[in-house]
Amino acid sequence: MENILIVSYLILLSTVKFLFVPFLSVNVHNYSFFTAVIINITGGLIGITFYFKTSSYFIERAIRKRQEALLKNALKKKKVFTRINRLLVRVKNTMGMVGLAFLILPFISIPICSIVSAKYYHIKKKKMLFLLYSSVIVWSFFLSGIAYLLN
Repeated sequence: MENILIVSYLILLSTVKFLFVPFLSVNVHNYSFFTAVIINITGGLIGITFYFKTSSYFIERAIRKRQEALLKNALKKKKVFTRINRLLVRVKNTMGMVGLAFLILPFISIPICSIVSAKYYHIKKKKMLFLLYSSVIVWSFFLSGIAYLLN
């Protein structure tokens, strides 16, 4: 029973902060390499699916409301760009969907990457989801391998 709770905890943690779970799985809880990979992939895929689908709904709703506001001429003032916003836009413009999926995903977090992906690529949902899923699988093997070698 305790083992199920630990695995559930690691999967839930992986849905939010993907980078640290392989190190916790291997070094703290002494799981094998493949167990750490499976835990990380499961949590990552659940997190991406949940956050991408929910953010897609809210982004499409915001687009509709913005179009309605344009018709009424009642737009709000523009937002100020922060350093992270500039970085995300720069990665999106220079590397596109692949850069966003493979570079931003492990270092920021799954929710933020999913929301940004859904915002910029709401028209190409299937392709973006495929890239995000592929990124989770590749990074899970890579991070679990590093955690296993450092153990």
